[in-house]
Amino acid sequence: MKKKIVGLSCGRKNGNCEIFLKTALMEVEKHGIETEILRLMDYKVLPCDGCAACLQTGKCTKDDVDFILEKTMLTDGAIIVSAPVYHVRTSGYLICLSEKMNHMFDRDPELFERKRLASIISVGGSGYDGWTSLGLPTIALFTQHFSRLVDQIQIDHCADHGAALTPDNQWAIDRCKNMGNNMADAMNKPLGDVKYVGEDTPVSCPVCHCNIMYFEKDFPDIACPVCRVHGKVSVENNNYKIAWNEHDIENPRFSTKMEEHHMKWIMAHRDEETPQIAMPETQEKIARYKSYGKIVENPKKKN
Repeated sequence: MKKKIVGLSCGRKNGNCEIFLKTALMEVEKHGIETEILRLMDYKVLPCDGCAACLQTGKCTKDDVDFILEKTMLTDGAIIVSAPVYHVRTSGYLICLSEKMNHMFDRDPELFERKRLASIISVGGSGYDGWTSLGLPTIALFTQHFSRLVDQIQIDHCADHGAALTPDNQWAIDRCKNMGNNMADAMNKPLGDVKYVGEDTPVSCPVCHCNIMYFEKDFPDIACPVCRVHGKVSVENNNYKIAWNEHDIENPRFSTKMEEHHMKWIMAHRDEETPQIAMPETQEKIARYKSYGKIVENPKKKN
């Protein structure tokens, strides 16, 4: 089978995100690997409105999302996602895409084995005081469903058109070339030998390698909000250390075992919830809330 890497460009046409993506793909092609680019903004991508039609038909007919997901999460090969940070987290286009993945999961029974490879480029105009802190984690909410991470980078202070190619950002161009080589190298290895080779910190999640944590109950117990990997924090010689739960590393949130657990939980909850919704007193409350409020209608809909 011919090797291919799909580049998903989530920013402006020929913008900084696309320049960094193309830099990585140019390097990939030197290894004889085919590449192609999807410009997400070239497609119709709508937010999910919860109509649930896709769960009956197996597809969303309202926009172009199915085509994009088929080209990224279902095709053989690998993916590099390059996306801008406009307001602390990744762009709305990619958020909308990742929120419309559920109906695709049944198309590949091994999807959550995460046999595909991925790398991430997140690009922000600032980056100081945590202004891009959710860039990598929110992109990971898309890629972690179906792939294992090879490399990732957060590039900051790169806003205006062409800024990616200025002397100040030569380091980022060089780093994206390195990413392309890392991806090509990973694609030539057995899946079990593929390791994460990007930047890391002593407190990064061992699965998505982001360092955004939350206190699920109380300190010192923490968890990664992306992967649900738990750990215990300790301090030694004024340095933080985290003892990660090995079971969670093997079975993160987006794994076959945990996705099965999640779906069983949803179905059990629905079995409890459905008869309560059907109760006359609940239906009376539903009717009362439907009739309440002065709703401001969209004037454009009247034209």
